[in-house]
Amino acid sequence: MNAVTFVRATGVALILVCAAGNAAARSDETPPDTICTVLGTADRYVGTTVTVRGVAATEGKVTMLSDAQCKGAVSLSMDDGSTRKRDVTAFRRTVAGKGVRADATVFGRFKATGDAKAPYAIDVYSVRDVNELPAAEGG
Repeated sequence: MNAVTFVRATGVALILVCAAGNAAARSDETPPDTICTVLGTADRYVGTTVTVRGVAATEGKVTMLSDAQCKGAVSLSMDDGSTRKRDVTAFRRTVAGKGVRADATVFGRFKATGDAKAPYAIDVYSVRDVNELPAAEGG
């Protein structure tokens, strides 16, 4: 009887350990902040890495990540080093077309630019969950 109880307890413990391991693996992924949150407390974020979700679009040579709720936007800096990363290259290609927009989660370093038009930018390290959106009206 004791052996059966021990086996059951061990089985339950193993199941709990596996479940906890899976939950911990899922929680490693940081949920993205909104552009509104980051811009609202920008001083807190400058110089740190951020994970932000927004709508990306390119005008000319500038790609912006924006949020319609607060009408906020940050420019995305994708230097030559990041173009070797497939996710960043694919993202850049997706939003390069005129009028093309994409909902995306961007991970990178948040920085102040000193530019009055676009005072903040993100040096893009990686991009995930990219979903192309229908063309903007009048775009």
